[in-house]
Formats: sequence, C-alpha cells, structure tokens
Amino acid sequence: MSKKKNEVLLDRDDLNINSKNEEKNNGYPLENLKVDKGFYTAFELKRKFEKQLIKLDDDFQREDVWKPKQKIELIESVLMGLPLPIFYFNQDKKGVLIVVDGRQRLTALFSYMSNEFKLSNLKILPKKFEKKFSELDPVDQTKLEDYQIQAHVILPPTPERVKFDIFDRVNRAGTQLNKQEIRNALYQGQSTKLLKELSESDEFKKATEEDLESDKRMKSRYLLLRYISFYLLRTNKLHDAKGVVYEYKTIDELLAYTMETINAYSEEEVKELQKNVISTLNKCSHYISKDAFRLNQNGKRSPINMNVFETICYILTFISDGLPVENVHNKLLGLKSNKNFLINIGNHRDSEMNVKARFDMADKIIKELENDR
Repeated sequence: MSKKKNEVLLDRDDLNINSKNEEKNNGYPLENLKVDKGFYTAFELKRKFEKQLIKLDDDFQREDVWKPKQKIELIESVLMGLPLPIFYFNQDKKGVLIVVDGRQRLTALFSYMSNEFKLSNLKILPKKFEKKFSELDPVDQTKLEDYQIQAHVILPPTPERVKFDIFDRVNRAGTQLNKQEIRNALYQGQSTKLLKELSESDEFKKATEEDLESDKRMKSRYLLLRYISFYLLRTNKLHDAKGVVYEYKTIDELLAYTMETINAYSEEEVKELQKNVISTLNKCSHYISKDAFRLNQNGKRSPINMNVFETICYILTFISDGLPVENVHNKLLGLKSNKNFLINIGNHRDSEMNVKARFDMADKIIKELENDR
C-alpha cells in the first residue's frame, strides 16, 4: 500500500471555522464589535498599496489566481461604471488594511493601472478600449482612477471569534477558508513568514516523514504554530506591552496572540526562535522512531496527531543532546499509551484543564530524562 501524503489528524475539524470543539457561543461582546463602511477610489487604494498600507497576501488564498480573461472582464466592468461586490478589509492596530475578500479584484485593478497587461477581446466596450492603461484617453484613465469601491472594514478591537465568523460568511460562496488560512491573512508579517519557512524546511519534512509534502491547506503551519505557542506560553514568553504575562484562555486566542507577539519581535528574536525550532526538529529525527507522532490504532497506520506532535516537540525542546536514544524513545512511547494523556487529548483537549495536564506531564518527563543522564 502506498503511503498517503498530507496525512495529519486535526481532530474534530480543528481547521474548520465551526469546530465542534469550540467553546459555546454565548453571543458577541457587541461593545467591541466594530465594522465600518468605507468608500475608496481605485487611485487611493493603489496609492495605499504602494505605500504598504494595504496587504495583498499572495500566500493567503492558495492557488485561486485569476486568469487574464477574468482580469479583463473586471476592468471592462469598471470602465462601464458597473458596481462591484462589496470588499472586506481588516484594519490592524497600525492602521494597515488587510484584504479579507477582494484580493483578486484589487490585484487585477492595480496590475492594469501599472500597465502590466492590455485589454483584449472585450465583450461590450468597443475595440478603442483594447489598450494598456497608459494608452487610454485621459478621460477614461480618470474614470478608472476615480471609480468608487465600497468596503466593510473590520476595526480593532473586534474579537478574534467575530473576525473568524466574518471570514466564514464572506467566503461561503467559494472554498471555505480554514482557521489557519484566516490567521495567515489577519496576522501577516514575521510570523507568517516564519511559519512558511519552517513548514518548507528539510528538518520539518524529515521529522514528519514528508507526510505533509503536498500541504495546500496550511496544516503544517498549524502544527508548528501550536507547538511554538505552547512553548512560548509555558516559558512565560507571551506578555503584553506592559509586561503582564499572558494567561491561557482559548486556543484561538493563544494562536492569535502568538502571531502578534512574533510580528513584534526584533529580527534577532525571530532568528533565535527559528533556530530553536530547527534544533527541536533535528532532535525529532535523532531521538524518535518512525510514526512517533501517530497513535496506535489497532495496528493501522494512523495520521499524525497534532496533540502528540506539539507535546513531543515541547519535550524535545528542553532535553539535552547526547541522552540515550532508547531512554527518550521509551519515555515518549509511555506518554502516548498513558491513559490520562489520551483522555486529555480527547474531548475538550484545548480546555485550560487539559492543556495544563498534558504539559505538566511533559515537564515531568523532561525532568526524569535529565535526572537519568
């Protein structure tokens, strides 16, 4: 039987918007819900884009790249003055607009205004419009530049849960984005770059036996983000601007907080974190056996389990080089068969109680391995 690629167990739809493991919805905190209507000209948005005040993340919407025909039809619609569907932006704390819905439309618009393609085979407008932007009559150039774009802007401090729900609603017409793809859009910066580089590293591929080689839904980045988040959480390296240490509440909040924290890191801090993760991934290849991140399922080869991955990586982060491989191997096997561990990675695995329980177990194993040197 050939080995299946992209196997990873993200129990109960962890990557889906409406996870069964989410806390119950007790209603939105409406006082923090801020969605405003904005009107922008095409010229204004292009200028913001050139000043890096708008982010069009090419890595966000995977392979949904428009073909030339779609781009031309969009420009033709704009020149005709036809209304476009409402755009959705998320405004970060620095005032930068992150495109939630409308990336392809803006990309096509900016590309044409930068003379990157020529209109052709127009369906409605006459052939006199089959030109690059710079070749249009000044009146038509101005018409395109002054075209009004309506957008709904999600403003801070709108809660993360509300942002996820907004993403869900505006993306239902196409391929529904999962939570990690949404985070990748909301928290662009050093964190998204780091996760991409780590997920594509030889060390990660080797540690996961290349089972996520064809990953197109950011499962690799989700695994790595969870591990990094719990590592930073347990070492008290997550804190606000006033120095108050972050306390765990929900997994979505933790992952968002971690990405915001990494985005605020200095270049040296990012490199140090990347170095530590690569070191841990190398330990995975050295200390653990094949299928180490999988749970035994009656002799069948199960997918990689995210909770096993994050817990084992956390343990390996803190153990010294040169420990007897057999000792480490046996300890990790014992963890995966431990009844209490299996319980706290089952139902409600991301509750405060279960998260604390499994990482307390991990800390105990680290001490035992170091004491047995």
